[in-house]
Amino acid sequence: MGKNKRKNKQQQQQQQQQQPSQSQAQAQAQTPTQTQSDAASGSGLALTSALGSAEGGNQASGSQGLQDKNNIDGKRFPSLSGQRGELNALVVRLLELVAMQPANPNEEWKQYVELQLRLQRIMVLEEPLQRAVCLDTSDDQTRLAKVNAFSEWAKAGGVKSDCLEIAIFPGYQLGLRATQDIAAEQPVLSVPRTLIFSEEHLPETDRKLFCNFPLLTNFNLAYALVIEKVRGPDSVWRPYIDVLPARYNTVLYFTIEQMQRLRGTAACTSALRQCRVIARQYANMYKCAHIRPEASSASSMGVLFTQHGLCYELYR
Repeated sequence: MGKNKRKNKQQQQQQQQQQPSQSQAQAQAQTPTQTQSDAASGSGLALTSALGSAEGGNQASGSQGLQDKNNIDGKRFPSLSGQRGELNALVVRLLELVAMQPANPNEEWKQYVELQLRLQRIMVLEEPLQRAVCLDTSDDQTRLAKVNAFSEWAKAGGVKSDCLEIAIFPGYQLGLRATQDIAAEQPVLSVPRTLIFSEEHLPETDRKLFCNFPLLTNFNLAYALVIEKVRGPDSVWRPYIDVLPARYNTVLYFTIEQMQRLRGTAACTSALRQCRVIARQYANMYKCAHIRPEASSASSMGVLFTQHGLCYELYR
C-alpha cells in the first residue's frame, strides 16, 4: 500500500510538472491559428468597410445596397443615398394618388396637379442620375447630323428605301420626306425583322423575370430600349438611339400651365389619364427597386431597375 501511495504521488508530481509545458504547447499551437483568425477578421473588416454602405442602405431604404452597385458594362451610376428617404416618401404618395379614382373632372385635375408637383420634385432629386443616363439633349440639327451614320447602319442591316429621306419638319422635329412621286402600291420602306426593335432583345433571364409582372407587359419594350440607351457606344442600336429625340411633344412633357389649356375639352381626360398611367408605372417600378425588396421576384426586378439607372426622366 505504501509503495502504491508513493507511486501515485510521484505520478501526480510529474503530471503537475507537465501541465505548464502542455499549456505552453497549446499556446504555441494556438498562436498561428489566432494570427490567421486575426488576419481573417482584418479581411472581414476590410470587406465590411467596403460593403458597409451598401448593407447599411439595405437596412435604411430596402435596396440601397443594390443601388450602390449600379453598373452596366463598367459604368457606375449615382446611388442617390442622400435623397433616398425623400424619394421613397414621394413615391409612396404617388402610389396613394394613382390608386384613387377621381369622382369628377375637378377632382381629376387636382390629382393631376399634385402628381405633377411630386414628379417635378422627383426629377430634381434624380438629377445626378439623369446626367449619367440621359446622355444628351440633342436638338434637331444635332440629331440630323447623325442621320448619315444611322442611314448607313440601316442600309447595312437590310433596310431598303429609295424614295424617302429623313428631314426636319419645323415644329414636328425629324420625319420622313418623299424624294420623288410615289405610285400606288409602290413599296416605300422595307425593314428586315432583325432591325425591328422589340422586347425579344431583352436577355432571356430578363424576359423570364418580366413574366412574373404581367401588369408591366407594356413596359418591356421601353425597358429594353433603356438598357440599350445606357450601354452607349457598346450598343449595336447606338446609331438608331442617337437619332431619337431627347424630348417628345406629348402630354407627358406638358407643364401644368400648358395642360390647363386642355381643360374643358374632350382631350383633357385622356391626357390626364395618360399622365396618371405613366406615373403609376414608374412608381411601381421604383417600389420594386427601393421600397419592397423582400419578395425574391421583386428584389430581382429591383436589381434590373437600379442596374440600368432607370429614372423618371429617362422612363417617360
